[in-house]
Amino acid sequence: MTSPSALTPPTPLGETEEEKEARRREKESRKLEEARGRLDPESRYKALYNAFRATQDLIEMGDKKARFALVIISVLNAVALLLFVRGGENLLPKVGPWATVIHLEIGAYVIGTIYYIWQAIDALRPRGIVIPPEASLPSVIQPATSMRVLFYGDVVARSRENYRRVWDELRMDNLQTELADQVYTLAKINQSKYEALTRLYAGVAVMTAMLGGIIATIGAYRLWP
Repeated sequence: MTSPSALTPPTPLGETEEEKEARRREKESRKLEEARGRLDPESRYKALYNAFRATQDLIEMGDKKARFALVIISVLNAVALLLFVRGGENLLPKVGPWATVIHLEIGAYVIGTIYYIWQAIDALRPRGIVIPPEASLPSVIQPATSMRVLFYGDVVARSRENYRRVWDELRMDNLQTELADQVYTLAKINQSKYEALTRLYAGVAVMTAMLGGIIATIGAYRLWP
């Protein structure tokens, strides 16, 4: 059995404490230089792939947030529908200044509902689905160039034989470049999606306030002598 001392690099004979400290600092300096250096191709690909997955997760999270906002809008509209339809003549005034105010509030609420549902559609709509012509896709392998072999629109635009040929000749830096382009494209999609989500959730707050205003106006009308 090998003793632990046999696994430890031997210390040069007669080495002083200053020399040991200098050797230790040199070793730490080499490690720091490696950490600051360029990534190797495999590490770069893994980092890009993780970034790609993270941007995809943000898209899925944004879609969930948009659907949840639509649920809230549906609940608000259900309350409004019960108020307007079931209340009828016993609750809502037909003529006079109170009727004018309530009708204006209802009209603003309806317009707001349509506008903010449009924001939800904008947040949920698919993006980047254009199928390019095959002639526009690169066919000759060039270093550090995206060969566009990952996005499904680029995949189906090629013939099966041409797509296989490109993969047979593909380089690692081609994949890295395309992944970097994909991450950038998804980041732009997330920017548009979350801008629409910001408007959508602001709209949920506005619609809640408008519905509360309508209820307050009806309450004031009913309590007014």
